[in-house]
Amino acid sequence: MNMRIFVKIQPESGSEGKFPADYRRIFMSLLKQVYKRTPFEEIVNSHDRIPKPYVFSVGFNKIKDISGDSIIFESPIFFNFSSSIPQMVGYLYNYIVSQDSIMNGLKVAGVDLPVPKIITSKTVTFKIMGSAVLTRAEKDRYYVLPEDNDFEEALNHSIQVRLNLSRELFETFGVRIPNFKPVKVVNKNLRKVPAKHYGGYIEAFSGTITLDGDPDVLSFLHENGLGVRTGQGFGMLKVVREWH
Repeated sequence: MNMRIFVKIQPESGSEGKFPADYRRIFMSLLKQVYKRTPFEEIVNSHDRIPKPYVFSVGFNKIKDISGDSIIFESPIFFNFSSSIPQMVGYLYNYIVSQDSIMNGLKVAGVDLPVPKIITSKTVTFKIMGSAVLTRAEKDRYYVLPEDNDFEEALNHSIQVRLNLSRELFETFGVRIPNFKPVKVVNKNLRKVPAKHYGGYIEAFSGTITLDGDPDVLSFLHENGLGVRTGQGFGMLKVVREWH
């Protein structure tokens, strides 16, 4: 069951705010704070290669300027979080509604728990909220980009690895996840976007992608993100259209 939470955030200082260019780290720190002394603390803090059982994205109402290492934005900003594990969303919701200010100079302006979306179709068009990242094993050509011939292969590899590595973790919290079945990329309208992250740049991509596959596998992607680094704010999906 897909659980999502959308949080609207405003700077306390007025209608304009400023973030470092690699702003995702701020929200990773927020999640560490949220899950402190909960059953999820170790998962959120872990630096192991095991994929995180959640995804988040940060959206800006309007970016006014990107200069050097800073982003100047117009209020509000949107912090979106999703996981197949309902308890994770529950802890986050309880934390958000109990705080006046969730980070230095940022206050909560609204919280929404949308009705869970259940995917029943084999073909779905998704919009990537923010950007996503795919990687391959070779270090010389590490990032996979939309125009690469092995894009679909890398996508399936990432899904398979994620399902295999995180099955036990999901089951610990009573969540059944599907067995791997490959997906087919029917259509992709994606563009390369460099993302500033941890002081360097990551080759990410954004846009829309239409996938054909088992509805349970598509649901897993919708609930927990596409590609790698979902716990670092990449790969959150929104359903644009189901094709019946």
